Amino acid sequence: MSDITSYLIDQVSAAVSQQTPIVIQGNGTKNFMGRAFDRDAKIISTAEHTGILNYEFVELVMTARAGTSLAEIDAALAEHNQMLACDPARFNGNATIGGSLATNQSGPGRPWSGSLRDHVLGVNLINGKGEHLQFGGQVMKNVAGYDVSRLQAGAMGTLGMMTEISFKVLPKPASTMTLACPLSMQEAIQSMNKLSGTAKPLSGACWDNGTMYLRLSGAKSAVEGTADKWLSQLANASLLSESEAETFWHVLREQQNEFFTDRDEDIPLWRFSLSPTAPVYRQVEPWLIDWAGSQRWLKGNFVHAELQGWAAANGGEVILYRGGNRDDEVFYKPNSVLKTVHKNLKQSFDPHNIFNSGRLYGWM
Repeated sequence: MSDITSYLIDQVSAAVSQQTPIVIQGNGTKNFMGRAFDRDAKIISTAEHTGILNYEFVELVMTARAGTSLAEIDAALAEHNQMLACDPARFNGNATIGGSLATNQSGPGRPWSGSLRDHVLGVNLINGKGEHLQFGGQVMKNVAGYDVSRLQAGAMGTLGMMTEISFKVLPKPASTMTLACPLSMQEAIQSMNKLSGTAKPLSGACWDNGTMYLRLSGAKSAVEGTADKWLSQLANASLLSESEAETFWHVLREQQNEFFTDRDEDIPLWRFSLSPTAPVYRQVEPWLIDWAGSQRWLKGNFVHAELQGWAAANGGEVILYRGGNRDDEVFYKPNSVLKTVHKNLKQSFDPHNIFNSGRLYGWM
């Protein structure tokens, strides 16, 4: 056990004994997510708890401390032509693996390569009793039983302080190409869903500002063959240059394109997770569609309950991702059964309610 791990355990144990609420923070790149921080809480940082502990590139598995930046992980993986397939936002290179898992970040390839949650094998965690516990394993064959590790995905640090995380990695694709095609929002939704249902190497499908973008990744012959076929099938479609394509998917993943940056960050930004075939809603508003229609972004001042009603009717949910009133509930409203599960899990992991209290829900 490292000195920093011991220090974190001591800090949590002291907070437990004094009944002091804690805010867990890495590099702070995702402080805008979730509900507002408890203003009376003590910040305990994992920013110094860094380093890759184990990297079995043949087995495609890595273990890193929670404060390790994704930039450091990317650099190590690049030496073996491998990658984080879930491709979470790097937030200018400062995002950490712990914070990315706590918010369950995933990039444009999420429907095809999975979320960060899908790639986690195990975590070490300090619970609300000051105990340092290990869940899961460091290789794929050792992961069995109740998967506590994946409970941390999207929990916003409410279930404990992660100290180490083990996760799968994948080889980089041999070839990648991106097509662009001018389409309306409704046309893009229909086209993306149709193409997603084919046995082709699709790895990204997005619609932004009147243009649909399709990314192909895999074996060179499959990518080039599909690109040629779709260029002939899609009217006015064109092939982006390698640099254009790399820039487009990078700024989309990092939320740095015009849609995310052209207006005041205090203006509410809503994130929908839906059935990919959900129809167009409020077409006159500024939208961005990702994940072949499953992830949709909307900007503006709207009533959360009204947006949630439409999302639920179309097989999904909506959260207030950024801006707006962060003292209100920002995530979807769970039903009574799921609410009870949340409360029971919180009680089991954090019986004194000291970890990121209220960050996920006001009642938790």
